[in-house]
Amino acid sequence: MRTITEIDIPLVIEYFKKNAIFSQLPDDDLAVLAKFSGYNRYKKGERIFEKGNRSRQLYIIASGEVVISSALETDYRGDYSTTGRDIARFIEGEMFGEFEFFEGDVHTAFATAGEETTLVSFPRNDVDPEHIFDEYAHIFAKIYHRLISVTAGRQRLTHRLISEKAGWLEELKKQMFFDKLTGVYNRMYLEDELAKNFAPLGDRFSLLVIKPDNFKLINDTFGHEAGDLALQAIAGKLKSVLRETDFAVRYRGNEFIVVMPNTVLDEAVKHANLMHQTMNGFDIGAQMKRESLFQTFSLGVASYPEHETDILELVEKAFTKVFEQREAGGNGVRIAQAGGDELLNFLKNIGIFSNLKLSELHLVAQRLERLHYSKNETIFKEKQEGNELFIIKTGTTSVRIHLTDGSEQEIALLKSGEFFGEMAIFENAPRSATCIAAEECEILRLNKDDFFDLMKRSPHAAISIMKNMLNKTTDRLNASGQFVAQMVKWGEEASLRAVTDKLTGVFNRRYMESELEKRFEEAQKNGTPIVMVMADMDFFREVNEMYSHEIGDRYIVEVAKVFLNTFRKTDIVSRYGGDEFTILLPNTNLTVGMAVNEEVRKNVEKLDFLKEFEGPDLRLSVSLGVSCYPETASTLQELREQADKALYEAKHKGRNRVMHAPLK
Repeated sequence: MRTITEIDIPLVIEYFKKNAIFSQLPDDDLAVLAKFSGYNRYKKGERIFEKGNRSRQLYIIASGEVVISSALETDYRGDYSTTGRDIARFIEGEMFGEFEFFEGDVHTAFATAGEETTLVSFPRNDVDPEHIFDEYAHIFAKIYHRLISVTAGRQRLTHRLISEKAGWLEELKKQMFFDKLTGVYNRMYLEDELAKNFAPLGDRFSLLVIKPDNFKLINDTFGHEAGDLALQAIAGKLKSVLRETDFAVRYRGNEFIVVMPNTVLDEAVKHANLMHQTMNGFDIGAQMKRESLFQTFSLGVASYPEHETDILELVEKAFTKVFEQREAGGNGVRIAQAGGDELLNFLKNIGIFSNLKLSELHLVAQRLERLHYSKNETIFKEKQEGNELFIIKTGTTSVRIHLTDGSEQEIALLKSGEFFGEMAIFENAPRSATCIAAEECEILRLNKDDFFDLMKRSPHAAISIMKNMLNKTTDRLNASGQFVAQMVKWGEEASLRAVTDKLTGVFNRRYMESELEKRFEEAQKNGTPIVMVMADMDFFREVNEMYSHEIGDRYIVEVAKVFLNTFRKTDIVSRYGGDEFTILLPNTNLTVGMAVNEEVRKNVEKLDFLKEFEGPDLRLSVSLGVSCYPETASTLQELREQADKALYEAKHKGRNRVMHAPLK
């Protein structure tokens, strides 16, 4: 680097004017900045600053190019060069390093001259930045004001991008978190979403686990399609008896969980008994278009925080009560056991005022207006004009933006000590979001004119406030940017998760339903055979009840592994629900289909993992029903019905066998 002491002040002023942060300053103020600036010349490849170093300079490129890189490498001579992981490139007239200058942060990357380059640096190396801040506070108050305005504009653009992209994520969530058969939430919603954040359920809430007694007999007696109709009927009846704030989750096979927000144990028990009475009087047989069948139910009740402080552990606590009730014969409910100075003191503990002297806090306090908002009351709406900054004293505030489909998306929940609405003070633009009191709130309001008056009377105080405000606003911008990137990544992962069974890794019922018709039509069009298999694990109920639910899940996983290892990668293996699987074998005739399913049966028969645990000696096996187009079925409906009937026959004849539908 070569430093040049002589500087062309009018030319430097023109450089400053080209940048948004300085463009609105008068020439006299810019002349002060130019007076403390310097010229530095760099050769190609020469380092301007190092990653991890701290400096209080910003740079404007007078000529040449600067490369910002996240990492470096050395060549055989020991010279440094960029690795190709370039973050940004700046050319003549552009500025960089402004955030390190204003916030005093360390550099998070390397800056290198991309070619022979001349930079204007402010301040030059022989000038103390703190001295300039102190002597020319009125200038830097204007600069901080403009810097926040520019950052706020970037935040506004980010909000718009989130608004435009949020709709397709919501659709993916619907696919991921709702059970297609019953229309209630699924297990993934409980474990992936609710378990991570159950604060919206309130300080005290309860769970009910509901399990039909002897439900497997319905599948074994009437077939799986009848069982599906029964589950739909149970879910429909369950939804009809829920209170407005309650919601249901289909957890495992025929088991449901009712989540009851803001509900103490006594109230939950009362509602559980009412629900049990109503559900037991429900004729499931009529819903299946068969003779009357009044299904009984076992219920378990547990509450937070009396019984568990983790929601998944709370679920298991309620499940233990269900199993206790079933061991006792089922059909019942079991419950788990078990002003003035005050304002100044508040302001001192708020981040944006933390560096102010007591006298400066007084100036701020004099300009604040106290407001009270009821729960759900609107503080301001998106696109409204406004000129106030708000600080939350008590309560919480929801920040929301409108989506393109007309709905709203909450992007932040602000609590005591946080601020919002600052864009209205720093730029003349409509509100970029809607803010609503999430609960009863006391809020302090600072008017734009009062803030500008503070800037005139105490520029040092205004700079301190704006510097802390800039840090927070920058964090929000970074968080929003990361959210946009995560939206895309999450969406790609969600697309796969939406069609995959979480426990086993095979496809789920939703994917099988979407592929069935398409694959059958392809077989008809191409004149190729296709085999459909319905498989049901033998002795699954006994494993659950004689060992544990966890061992039952292990049984499902081990059988799924056999399926994946035996069938081809082009075959579609899906977990249809509980211990039931459906498999589709394209380009496969009945003879080959029977042979490969016999191999599957033999491999399942070899499973011996139960030896690891204490319990009765059970021989594990699987029953399989096979149908084939065109050898046994002419239509997709026939293909499905025949596979189900063949499975029923395999079960009826003693289990652990493969049966196929009659030939046409």
